[in-house]
Amino acid sequence: MTRVKDGEIVDKAVDVKTYASIEHGNINKITSIVLHRTDSSNASSTIQAYANGKKTGAHFLIDKAGKIYQTADMRKICWHVGILLPRCQIEKNCDPKELKTITALIHEKGFSFGRRARNLSRHEAGKKYPLRYPSNSDSIGIEVVGKFWPAQKTFDKPTQQQLKSLKGLVEIIAKEYKINIKTNVYAHGAIARKEVSEGAQLLQFLFSGVEP
Repeated sequence: MTRVKDGEIVDKAVDVKTYASIEHGNINKITSIVLHRTDSSNASSTIQAYANGKKTGAHFLIDKAGKIYQTADMRKICWHVGILLPRCQIEKNCDPKELKTITALIHEKGFSFGRRARNLSRHEAGKKYPLRYPSNSDSIGIEVVGKFWPAQKTFDKPTQQQLKSLKGLVEIIAKEYKINIKTNVYAHGAIARKEVSEGAQLLQFLFSGVEP
C-alpha cells in the first residue's frame, strides 16, 4: 500500500534517491503542484546534473518508460518555479492599485528587463497563495522527460507510460497534502517566465483524461 513517510513516497513504483544540492530549507505548507518538462531526451542527464551539485531541480522525475524517481524530500524547498508572472494581471482581476504597482515595476526605468521581471517576481512572492501563483516555498515540482523543439514551440509528446505515472503520482501527493487537483495543479509555462508550452500537455491530460 502506498504511503508517505518523512517526506518520501513509499511504493515499489517510486525509486527514492534524494539530492541535497536541490534541497533548500523547509516547506511550511504545500499548497500546489507544478508540472515541468526537462528539455532532455532521458532521465539520466537530469539525475547526473543533480549528482554533480546542480542547485535547481524538482522533487520528482518521470522518465519516458514511466519510471518515477523521487529526487527531493517533499518537506524541502526546491528551486523549480523561477520568475513568477503576476497572477492578477494574467487573469485580469487586479484591483486598480495593484495593477498600477505591477505596471510600475515592469516598466521601471534604469533596469534591464530581466531585473524588472525579478523585482516583480519578488513582489508577487510576498503575497499569500492563491493571490499569486505557486512559488518554490509552497509547491511540489514534477519533471517529465521530454525535449523542447523551438521550431514548433512545443515539447515531445508525453508517452502513455509517463501520463499514467504522472496521474498516479499527482493523486498520491494531492491526497497526502489535501490538494484540489482541478484548482491547484499548474503547468510551469503558465505561471512563470518559461516556455509557454511547458507542462501544458501534461495538465491537459490531468484535466481531461485525453492524451495530447
